[in-house]
Amino acid sequence: MNALRISGFHYNLLQQHLYPGDNKEAVAIALCGRSDYQGNHTLLVQDLLLVPYGVCDRKSDFIRWPTEVINTFLERAAKHQLAIVKIHCHPGPDIHEYFSELDDESDRLLFRSIHSWLDDNLPHASCIMLPDGRLFGRFFNGQMGTETVHKIAVAGSDVLIWHYQDDRPGIVDEYQLRNLQAFGQRTVHVLNKMKVAVVGCSGTGSPVIEQLKRLGVGELILVDPDFVDGVNLNRIIGTTSADAAAKTMKVDVMRRGIEEVGMGTKVTTFAAHISRVDIIKAIADSDYLISCVDGTEGRHNLNLISSFYVLPLMDMGVKLNADGNGGIKNIFGAVHYIQPGGSSLLSRQQYSLESLLAESVKRMDQEEYARNQYLANVNESQPAVISINMQVAATAVNDFLARIHPYRNISNSDVDAIKIDFADGLSYTETFTEVCPFFRKWVGKGDVEPLLNSPELSDVKAVL
Repeated sequence: MNALRISGFHYNLLQQHLYPGDNKEAVAIALCGRSDYQGNHTLLVQDLLLVPYGVCDRKSDFIRWPTEVINTFLERAAKHQLAIVKIHCHPGPDIHEYFSELDDESDRLLFRSIHSWLDDNLPHASCIMLPDGRLFGRFFNGQMGTETVHKIAVAGSDVLIWHYQDDRPGIVDEYQLRNLQAFGQRTVHVLNKMKVAVVGCSGTGSPVIEQLKRLGVGELILVDPDFVDGVNLNRIIGTTSADAAAKTMKVDVMRRGIEEVGMGTKVTTFAAHISRVDIIKAIADSDYLISCVDGTEGRHNLNLISSFYVLPLMDMGVKLNADGNGGIKNIFGAVHYIQPGGSSLLSRQQYSLESLLAESVKRMDQEEYARNQYLANVNESQPAVISINMQVAATAVNDFLARIHPYRNISNSDVDAIKIDFADGLSYTETFTEVCPFFRKWVGKGDVEPLLNSPELSDVKAVL
């Protein structure tokens, strides 16, 4: 499958530039990283060149522009095996959802020149934005053959996904009747085509998975290194005392539940920590990331994957403070939505670099962790109750649905986090406008060596 991903902030810049209101064509160039995984080649926008109107000859159905403006991008592409994507508009008034003869001619000249310059036999692409914001496009391979871009996704406040020439079967309509009544054919179709990665299959993870499989999500990737034990039976959906006795892996319990329902959701499981090359590559090939982990390291890695591979990320957590006398001091829940290139879990102070270091050292070197008492303590287990976990998980899944099918009375751009104070009966939203400079610089980098710029993940080629 061929695909293109773009962050919300790049998409907004692109839309403003291509549609300034003068009903003339405009053009932009995207510099993209790449993701290769099991036959899927995805271009990941990391930088944009908005070609100035003043250097172009612009009409309502024609544009001529000086191609030498992309030379800097070509130099960067040659150095790092990046992709060049030309994006222009068809302003209308009619909807022209096709490449014109003029488009064909100009693309042949441009991409023949690009392939000659780069000589890497890797695909580049040409896309068109329509007045309603939709994008469609085609890849140009090294022999100048063309292929449709099968999927274009925008990871913004709204999650936009367009599929082209995708004849994969969806889930049987009989199983989705109530979902169809609630959300309509388009949204159900999007859900059926989505691949969602859920990391953590315990307290919040299991109710998230339960909802996603019944909403008709087409494919789930589940990651959790732990097995079921007796203490989990109070909150992990589908677990039994037999699972606890047999130490059944949590991901295997989730797989069993998905397959027993029989709606057709595909499932891939990894009974391991996320810090593994093959797991990261599998997760990076999904459409949406959901973090149901307690630890700092998992959250940090997922935020990195979100940035490098231009994926929306949902994170959730529960904090229940007992008073030690059989009572409860307070209970808090939080759901955070992360857009690549915006604020991050780190900038929102959901974890610290000290706790990240402590957790990483504890996982990789127990003796070093014990020796260095100055390191921040790694959080140990807290009280956990299924009713609290399920409410937070439901809040997260409802936010996920709102991103692909906006149903709220407020804009999704006004909801970056949802906080729940159970003790005071309050629920409220928060907005985080500050960009995280650490994660912003990794947007769209894709497959680099070492993976995620982490020395621990130096063998990228193992799964390509």
